[in-house]
Amino acid sequence: MVGSLDGTVGHLVHNVLEAAADYEQAERDLSAAYAADPAPSAWEAAARKAKRRAAELAVAIDGLTDRAAIGLGASKTAVRTRVSILCAARPGAFERVWSAANAYKHKNLKDPRMVVASDDDVLAVGLGYGLDGFGVGKFGGVEVIVRDRAGASWKFLGDVPAVIGAWFRFLAAEGALLPDGPIMVCELQAYP
Repeated sequence: MVGSLDGTVGHLVHNVLEAAADYEQAERDLSAAYAADPAPSAWEAAARKAKRRAAELAVAIDGLTDRAAIGLGASKTAVRTRVSILCAARPGAFERVWSAANAYKHKNLKDPRMVVASDDDVLAVGLGYGLDGFGVGKFGGVEVIVRDRAGASWKFLGDVPAVIGAWFRFLAAEGALLPDGPIMVCELQAYP
């Protein structure tokens, strides 16, 4: 029904936030496996699970666009643009999460709007100290990384709170009834 964002808020609260919690737990499990034994074969299963949980979260986040477009009677492009702008503190985060969702669903991406080329650009590896942003993601070990077409690597743990927070701000600006905060995502306050 046009004019109602209840379905979007419901998806955000019951599916996106739950998927974020599952992803966060998978990252903790990956850290524990790596700490127990840094040999790649010892943490490979945990890395695959973390990557899968990241992709499932990206798909859940991507589902917000369709729901918001229907609720507002707007185009998906207009909704994506508005939410992406709200990720100004972490430029490109929205596009990386959107691309990760599509890479998980389709493997290889030809759409020039996608900032990754394929599912192979979403990996569970160690990015290295000082790369991406100060205080973003884990301080060491391995985690889910998104490598864009330009070859830059980004920590998914940094993108997720930025994008979910942008969705909360977008929905608040549209007058949607949101749960009381604070909303924590990946150990960061995403909203308010």
